[in-house]
Amino acid sequence: MKPDPLPISIVEPAGEPLPAIAKDEVEPRFRAVVARNGERRGIRLERIYWEGLGRMSASGKVTTGDLVQYAATQLPEGGNLTSLLRVLSLKWALGRLATVEDISSFENLNALVQASPSPTIVLTRDKRIRLFNEPFLTMLRQRLVSEDTSQLLRSLKFSIETQIDDAMETLQLHRGKTLNTGFAISWGRQVLKGQINLALAPAHEKPMLIGYVSRY
Repeated sequence: MKPDPLPISIVEPAGEPLPAIAKDEVEPRFRAVVARNGERRGIRLERIYWEGLGRMSASGKVTTGDLVQYAATQLPEGGNLTSLLRVLSLKWALGRLATVEDISSFENLNALVQASPSPTIVLTRDKRIRLFNEPFLTMLRQRLVSEDTSQLLRSLKFSIETQIDDAMETLQLHRGKTLNTGFAISWGRQVLKGQINLALAPAHEKPMLIGYVSRY
């Protein structure tokens, strides 16, 4: 089956569905933790907060007991230790999330595309070209005869030999790998064919592919 053409346009990110919450995720779980000084405490927290504290302890190379001891030293008079641990876990997670979102922002993805010396594009799952760079435009001008670049961009059709959903699934199963496939750009009766290397785009907005043209 011939893949559908990919029109070039700017696509606004779609909202993400809220996560489902299982019954066991809201039930507090009791754990006894021991700090390095030997102090032992029994704590009841929901599973997601235990997971957060576990990630914190692994990142900071300390024990969960040490994190509990640290929280106890920050506890105001009359405060609740489990509430403070929930705040500590969520605050750490939000800090990590902010860092990841900054690194994987659309602005940084655009910088990666523009810094590439080869023709580079970003494809969304709904078959749109979200970004492209100057070498990509140069390739079009060299191989597709047109006096109006803006008109060329509006009306050309871009397709790849591999279905985008299949490409994304393959790359998600083989993290750190790339996928080479053929592409075709048509404008009127003119056709440009070549090969493109696809990888998962480092973006948190939505699943996207970054493609580097390797031959045309």
